[in-house]
Amino acid sequence: MIHKYPHFKPTDHLQKELKTVRTGSHTTYNINYHVVWIPKYRKHALKNPKLKEVLNVILRGQSEHRGWKVLALEIQPDHIHIFLSVPPAIPIAKVVNTLKGNTSIQLRKAFPYLKVLMGKSLWADGYYVSTAGFVSQEQVRRYIQNQSCKKQTHREIPKPMAEEKRQSPLGRFLGASIPPKPKGIGYP
Repeated sequence: MIHKYPHFKPTDHLQKELKTVRTGSHTTYNINYHVVWIPKYRKHALKNPKLKEVLNVILRGQSEHRGWKVLALEIQPDHIHIFLSVPPAIPIAKVVNTLKGNTSIQLRKAFPYLKVLMGKSLWADGYYVSTAGFVSQEQVRRYIQNQSCKKQTHREIPKPMAEEKRQSPLGRFLGASIPPKPKGIGYP
């Protein structure tokens, strides 16, 4: 990780969660995001223990409600670290905007002094995000090989139609071989 935060110490349980492959109705994925955002002007607005507790509940509840898995969460007085697993169909910008917007509304209702302390908005506009995971080149190669070994369920093209396609430009393309890859690139 480029940015190291000494106070952000996820548990050993996180290693197992990082390797967990999740499934959706039409997807299998392992996408994990590390997101950091700050209060406006980097004020120490999150040092109240009760506020931290409420913020923790809101972030975990909103994530669970939407089907996002919180792998780790750390709330510091001047910033938040959250480590999430999110399905690939959901853009991370939408995830962050949802969490920031919802927490801002709920925290300012629960703690009215935040309106005075922070003004019009609780969070700064930007955020930091990076992806993380443990997928090696070897694992990807094995996955692809296993997929090609599985029984094909699609309908085969009848022979006369297959010969017609080979005569067309598309057929020549489909029958073409894959060009060799340069050395040192791709799978061994």
